[in-house]
Amino acid sequence: MKRFAAHYLFLPSIGFIKQYVVEIIEGGSVQHIFPLTEEIESIEWMPGVIALLSTNEIKNIGMIFTNISMFESNLPNVSNQSSQCFLKAFEESLHKSKALYPCLFYPFDFISMQPVAETRHKLLQ
Repeated sequence: MKRFAAHYLFLPSIGFIKQYVVEIIEGGSVQHIFPLTEEIESIEWMPGVIALLSTNEIKNIGMIFTNISMFESNLPNVSNQSSQCFLKAFEESLHKSKALYPCLFYPFDFISMQPVAETRHKLLQ
């Protein structure tokens, strides 16, 4: 089991939530998420955005890109609302047996909440 945290966690169709931890199991799928409220041992900090993506979404992104459709819809910053909608969507994905994989996007423009020309992605394992 590995744990990663980032500035923001992103779930397509839901939006962004600030400073969450992603816990992955062997095979690389996300098992659990929780807020990063204090410094915790064995959590690796990653700069940028960790997106929780399905296998199909991972196949549809390039290595260097801008204007990725999943980031273009002006989704809300969930941490300004309630994290319950984010957690509910995550739990529903797990119940539907839809594995989600953490993908780091860095560098990332936190003002526009969009990838920049130099943005690359990396599957976290």
